[in-house]
Amino acid sequence: MHIERVDLADADTIRACFQVFLAAQQVDEPDGPWFTERPFRGWMTVGWGGDPREAWLARDLHGPVAGWYRLELPDLENIDQADLVLVVHPARRRHGLGRALLEHAAARAAEHGRSVLNGGTRHGTGGVAFARAMGAEPGLVDVQRVMDVRAMSDDQLARLRESAEQAAAGYSLVSWTGLVPEDFLGQAAALFAALNDAPHDPHIAPAVWDAQRVRQRVNGLRPDYGLRTYGIAAVKEDTGEPAALTEVGVDPADPGWGHQMLTGVTREHRGHRLGLLVKTAMVEWLRAAEPQLEQTWNAESNRYMIAVNEALGYTILGQPANWWRLEVAAVLGEQALAGRASN
Repeated sequence: MHIERVDLADADTIRACFQVFLAAQQVDEPDGPWFTERPFRGWMTVGWGGDPREAWLARDLHGPVAGWYRLELPDLENIDQADLVLVVHPARRRHGLGRALLEHAAARAAEHGRSVLNGGTRHGTGGVAFARAMGAEPGLVDVQRVMDVRAMSDDQLARLRESAEQAAAGYSLVSWTGLVPEDFLGQAAALFAALNDAPHDPHIAPAVWDAQRVRQRVNGLRPDYGLRTYGIAAVKEDTGEPAALTEVGVDPADPGWGHQMLTGVTREHRGHRLGLLVKTAMVEWLRAAEPQLEQTWNAESNRYMIAVNEALGYTILGQPANWWRLEVAAVLGEQALAGRASN
């Protein structure tokens, strides 16, 4: 078995990795939705947050790709850590390939001065047993929720929005498609920062947001995903302060699904049902703009957003997902790690 670095500009190799990923998703996440090739390519090459990354694949000499991993190396926060996605084709599992790729990834993380690997697995999959066998520590659990946007009647949706508007008197809505508007970048930064209050593992440092980060690491990356994106924000009318934000992306290659990108309410403006306001407004907009849309999904795990989602009729889909933390030294061994540090 040969492990080689992926050229992230090589479309054919990225496509081969996508085929392995799709085969694994169809086994591990049978309820879907699954990545299509265009957003997968964007995720592999630029990532969701623009952090540096590298990818390596495994295959028999001149054979098809059997597995691969992507190692993301945060460069603004959490610079002692690396985020790992490791995928083995279902037909090649249980033959030691996952362990070989993990050891290779840990060695690469150590080369970059990282001491911790972070990654996620779905409950009920072989990934959970693999993580435990490798000595990983479980962390935050996420639950996937979906909403059938056609299930709620217009009257029900209107009543929900009206009740939210009454609690949110003094706030108005701003909306856009595509990139975050240039004149809203500073306000958007405060709204992205509001996500730092959502449940997260304590060893993960929160992201520090400003207008430039939104410009570079949100707007600068989105064209690579190929999604149609919709954003709605609530602002305080008398001060212009940003208060709440929700964004949804629709993949043209799988347009029956809408993907919740984020929903957040700033701490200073909570208690006014703003989360419900922006999400009901989003559902109304999507019904008009994306009439073919049937489902939208959300993996929020905080109690407030769960309440908002349940009011809108979200239900749980599939198994929960677990985040894991694995010390690089636990994979390589303290002695090997010390040897690398001395070279």
